[in-house]
Formats: sequence, C-alpha cells, structure tokens
Amino acid sequence: MRTPNVAATLQQPLGLKHVQAIHAIVLTGSVTGAAARLHVTQPAVSNMLRDAQERLGFELFERKAGRLVPNEDALALFEEIERSFTGLREINGLATRLRRQRGRRMVIACTPVFAAVVLPRMLAALRREWPDVMFSVHSRSAEHVAALVSSHKADLGFGLTVPPIPGVRSELLAELPMVCYLPPGHRLARRRRPVQAAELSDEPMIGFSGQEGVDEHVARAFHACGGPPTVVVECPAALAACSMVAQGIGFAIFDPLPAQLMARGAVVLRHFEPALTLPYCAYWFETRMPATERERLLALARQALAAD
Repeated sequence: MRTPNVAATLQQPLGLKHVQAIHAIVLTGSVTGAAARLHVTQPAVSNMLRDAQERLGFELFERKAGRLVPNEDALALFEEIERSFTGLREINGLATRLRRQRGRRMVIACTPVFAAVVLPRMLAALRREWPDVMFSVHSRSAEHVAALVSSHKADLGFGLTVPPIPGVRSELLAELPMVCYLPPGHRLARRRRPVQAAELSDEPMIGFSGQEGVDEHVARAFHACGGPPTVVVECPAALAACSMVAQGIGFAIFDPLPAQLMARGAVVLRHFEPALTLPYCAYWFETRMPATERERLLALARQALAAD
C-alpha cells in the first residue's frame, strides 16, 4: 500500500475543513451524507474534496454503484485523522467535565482494596463538606500510588508501605492485623482459637506474587515451619485472591478489608499466629494541596481504617 508522504509532497497543506470533508465522506460514502454530517451544502463538500485532491496530487475515492469508495491512500489518511479526532474528543470531554464541575478537582491514588472499602466512607463525608470538589480516583498498586504522587499526577495517595521516594512525604495511618482466609468447609474453619502457621504448612496457599512485599511478610511467619506452604495460585489482587479462597482453592493471609466486599459466609476469617500486620500509609507531595485539607483526609482515613 502506498502511504502518502503529505509533508514532502504538498505545495499547500490540508486545512481543517479539508480533513473534515475527507473524514465525513469516508464515514458516509457520499458527498450528500458528508454535507448532512457537517451541516454544510453539497457544493461546499465537493469543492473541499476537489481542492484537497489537488493539494495532495492524487485521488482519494472511486465512484462505485453511486457511492464514493475510499482507496488505500484515503484509508491511510482516514486512520491518521481518526487518531487526531480521538485526541480532540478527549480534550473536549475533559473541558466539558471541567466546565460542569465548576470547582476544584482532587486526584486521589490508592490501592484497589482501599479504593473499594475505605475511600467510599471518606468521600461520603467529604462530599457533604466539600460539595464543589470533583474527586478523581486512580486505583493502583502501592508502588504506582507513590509514583503518581511523586510525578504530581495525584494530590494524595493511600497504600501499603513502599521504599522512600525523594520529595514524597508519608505517614503511617494504621497497622491492620493479618488474618487467615479459609474456605467455609475447611477443617480449621470452626476453630475459635488462632490458626497456627504450622497447621497450614502442608496446605495449598493463594499467594500475592510478591506484590507490595505481602508474600515476603507471610513467608517469614512460616520460617520456623521450614518455609512457606506451596503456592498454587499467584494473584496480586487481594479481592481476587480471597475469591479463590472462597472456591476452595487454598487459604490466604491478608488483612480483613477484602472480606467486607464478599458475600456473607463466602470465606471464614480466623486470627493467625505468629501475629502479622500490614501498614497502611498516606503519601503526598508537600505543595500539592493545603495542609488543612490533607489533614482532614488523613483523619477520615484513620477513622475508616480503625473501624475495621
């Protein structure tokens, strides 16, 4: 297929109206349809097409059965026009959202479980206090959360502990106890006292693919037992991992947050020994938002995490 090198061959570049006419004709298959789509007259579209082809130095369409059929060059141009128009639509969409919100936009990045369990409680209170703020939520792993804050793409981040990043401040909000997730029919499901690591050493385990250091944390608890149990499924998403438990595939060790999103009785939670905790932190760049607003968000996060 010959792709036109427009920049190298055009004596006069195509204008926006030429591009719109070509795009509309490809979509509708006729000058009449293009004119209706662009809300102009048919002669105006015909003139634009003629002028565009003169500037290009080659034809774009063939007439077949009363329709204008794009040739390979026209289709190549159409693909590039579509990419440009997609970008323009996204810009206009953002402009529309900004116009509608008539206020500030606050970007919060957090881990998926935090976004599903903790953040809704926080935003429910904030919507009453800050009705003119539009919240944009990015759900990522803790490392990506901190990276979004570091790159100024998020005003505030919430997630598990990650290594320090220059310029990014952090504060420990809560340390949640890690519990044992068991299928309802498991032999230890009716146990009232804590489940011991040694009792699970020969059981299949759902792992977290080393995501945010959770698996390393769990492995240390099984050190005295000769090492962690066999991992039968690696799944970095906590909710998905707990759903694996619900299907009887194995057990998992994590904090209690994902259980709140599952159907009652889908899994059984039991205290686990040796005791483990997962630290949840807030991350921010000092100049991204007023300190009073940040402290309000952090206070709501501590309150919501303490409720669990």
